[in-house]
Amino acid sequence: MMPPQHSRETVPDLPDDLRRRCLAVRAIISDVDGVLTTGQLWLSEHGYELKGFHVRDGMGCVLWKRAGYRLALLSKRRSIVVEQRAREMGVDQLIQGVGPKWPAVENVLNAWGISPHEVCYLGDDLPDIAVMERVGLGVAVADAARDVRAAAQYVTAASGGWGALREVIELILRTQRLWHTLLDSYLAEERGDTQTDRNNCAVVTVSNTLKKC
Repeated sequence: MMPPQHSRETVPDLPDDLRRRCLAVRAIISDVDGVLTTGQLWLSEHGYELKGFHVRDGMGCVLWKRAGYRLALLSKRRSIVVEQRAREMGVDQLIQGVGPKWPAVENVLNAWGISPHEVCYLGDDLPDIAVMERVGLGVAVADAARDVRAAAQYVTAASGGWGALREVIELILRTQRLWHTLLDSYLAEERGDTQTDRNNCAVVTVSNTLKKC
């Protein structure tokens, strides 16, 4: 028996304005601390910085990039940890150490040839408001500062660091009726129904040796 195909889209029941905003989105730009993380900064006595990221955000980014859409991360801080996570997520542009955020976003959009109304921006604190006011879809995470939530067109059910980006990606792709097409393609590869690069796969045996699969 063939595995079931997920071809029937479940389109979110959204207010007309929010639905129009989601349909226009072609790029996501997200703050990092407090959105991709809980906002806590773990600093060692030697100055090392640790951050926790949610794996489901990364999986959402896989399908987002399959749609051919752009993704950027924006942070006022600089962090090697964020650089590593950005590479894992397939981020098109990582902007760190910025002052005011909107000029940095504007430069990225000019380089991409994308209009502000085609952008979704995720934020959690006061520096994010200036960007949210200028893009097509401003999103605040559930535990964002009160003024940020008031400025947003959508507030996630998930708090920062707990899959908020994944939630937004699903919302947009389902509204655009793309989610299940992308999901079917991904699952076909996971089931081995399509030709994939098996040289990147390894199995760890009991003896801790690696064998190519």
